[in-house]
Amino acid sequence: MTRYSYPGAAREPSPFPHISVTDAAEEPIFVMIRIAILTTSVAGMLLLLAGCTTVRNTSPAHSAKEDLLINTAADRAAEALAAQVPPNLAAWIDTGGMLVREDRNGVYALATIEDALLRHGVRLVGDRVQADAVIVPRAGMLSTYEKGTLFGIPSLPIPLAPGLVSPSLSLYSQNLAKGVAKFAASVYDAKTGKLIVSTDPAYGFSREDDGVVLFLFDWDKNDMGVDFKTNPPKVLR
Repeated sequence: MTRYSYPGAAREPSPFPHISVTDAAEEPIFVMIRIAILTTSVAGMLLLLAGCTTVRNTSPAHSAKEDLLINTAADRAAEALAAQVPPNLAAWIDTGGMLVREDRNGVYALATIEDALLRHGVRLVGDRVQADAVIVPRAGMLSTYEKGTLFGIPSLPIPLAPGLVSPSLSLYSQNLAKGVAKFAASVYDAKTGKLIVSTDPAYGFSREDDGVVLFLFDWDKNDMGVDFKTNPPKVLR
């Protein structure tokens, strides 16, 4: 049997006298829930808009850190290579064994090998006729290794805003990059072509490590002698 109640009509006693539920008590609860949902939605939209960033990492082919990683590794490999070449030679450099690259890292690698040879007592000449020996350096590796770890929500592109991404929410994130260079060289007599020395592979490594813990605590460390956390970056002596 369906019962209808009208304003002013007396209410029937509740079958459970110890529980009293009224319409007046229900309305504030629903109002508070609606206000909480609306407030949360607005706060989320403001956070999303405030955290949006434009992605533009670098204009050149390689970032400044990547170039520094590669060139630091090249410096260290060149030093290990030059230590194996006999000093007091009048030498001409044959560049045919070096990598041909479109960027400047290959050019820097050759220049740092020449510098290391000069510092180890080798005299470089510009004409092969004047040379006692020919040095043929070669580069087997000149690159970086990168690894990223993220526990949290990664940055995601915003569909209606090209070029913008939402901020990543990182409980823990780490970016590890290593520069690696491998050089070797053959040194032979410029007149007879007889081998003087064939060097062992010379390796050079560099490392850069940065990350964030609990959104706030970050670090940026490297073994290249540059502090990137300062503005401008500071060269450490």
